Amino acid sequence: LAFALAELIDNSLSATSRNTGIRSIQIKLLFDDSHGKPAVAVIDNGRGMTSKQLNNWAVYRLSKFTRQGDFESDHSGYVRPLPVPRSLNSDISYFGVGGKQAVFFVGQSARMISKPADSQDVHELVLSKEDF
Repeated sequence: LAFALAELIDNSLSATSRNTGIRSIQIKLLFDDSHGKPAVAVIDNGRGMTSKQLNNWAVYRLSKFTRQGDFESDHSGYVRPLPVPRSLNSDISYFGVGGKQAVFFVGQSARMISKPADSQDVHELVLSKEDF
């Protein structure tokens, strides 16, 4: 569980790495019935993802470091952060479990809501472990 949560935090560290203002990352453990079932929410003020980036996230073995086959990547904006203490950088997933495996280790489905910084559009991806 610790590695899965670290991976989700790592994704937020990557998304907020270019913030010029406040870098905000929140982890919420939701145990009430308002969401149907218990949930883990990771909320950040990062650059956001387009619908294409959300769909690419949902492709197994397509990471921010490697691109395979016919998948057109929209991760061109990713920049590996400058070397800092390992706990503050965004390279956990280089050796870690990966975002997709992390969310399905924690639960049976993932719901991602994102708004790219330069867009008015809000994009949502809902993916079950079974569908994945």
